[in-house]
Amino acid sequence: MDLSTWLASVLVALSVIASATGFAAWLRPGSLRLQLAGDLLGPPCLVLGLLAWGVRWRLAGHLPLFGTYESSLSLAVAVLLASALARFLYPRPVGTWPVACCATALVVAHGLSFDATAYPLTISERSWVVDVHAFLAWAAFGGLLVNAGFALLRLTGRFRDEARIDRLLALSLSLGFLLHTSMLVSGSFYKFLLFGHAWSFDPIETLGLVAWIAYGTLLHMHLFAGWDGHRLARWCVGVFVLLLISYRGIVYFPAWSTYHIFDMDLRMHLTGSESIE
Repeated sequence: MDLSTWLASVLVALSVIASATGFAAWLRPGSLRLQLAGDLLGPPCLVLGLLAWGVRWRLAGHLPLFGTYESSLSLAVAVLLASALARFLYPRPVGTWPVACCATALVVAHGLSFDATAYPLTISERSWVVDVHAFLAWAAFGGLLVNAGFALLRLTGRFRDEARIDRLLALSLSLGFLLHTSMLVSGSFYKFLLFGHAWSFDPIETLGLVAWIAYGTLLHMHLFAGWDGHRLARWCVGVFVLLLISYRGIVYFPAWSTYHIFDMDLRMHLTGSESIE
């Protein structure tokens, strides 16, 4: 066990405590101490996640993206950063951190169950453009995760300041769409550098494009057709499901159909094959 996996193991333990505390606070809504404890444990989980992620980057010599452990760690960091952004934009809802910590514990524990050996990069993957593309991909996921969170918050109708929720829903939609657009552009640019063409209808490219069109349509309808409130929130949740499939469902695609499958060990576990046929 190296330092990164040790930190990740501590992160899982602390995240379990934070999520359990948040669940206890949900069962006892009058307990302010439990609510405060659940929220106070969130930022340390974020710090631990960033430390584990940074150490892994240092040890592997590349961004933590390859293999199920690295991919799970990056996803957990994106979720925790998205939770921090949501709390910064809207501090009132108690429970944001415990929910994020619960997701973190599940994702990182799953990643730790696989081989954590660092994967060497191929020549085509050793580029700063790949790093930028990866950063933008996880940033877009985090931003649109915040959007989905605000959408669910709006649909519950439990908060009086619905106008502020609507503004944050539109803001997070705009930010996520901008980041998703940048992710697609950077990926297309690097594909052009490698193959001489910017698009090939790779399944992941296609799903990303469909999500971009869907989010762009939602933003257009909000700006020019007055879509707001529950209608916009419902669609934001629905489109996020599509985005989630494009990020985490890629292991089910045939290996020959896309070069975006970095979780090869997870693919072998789920499908029983790494064949390109």
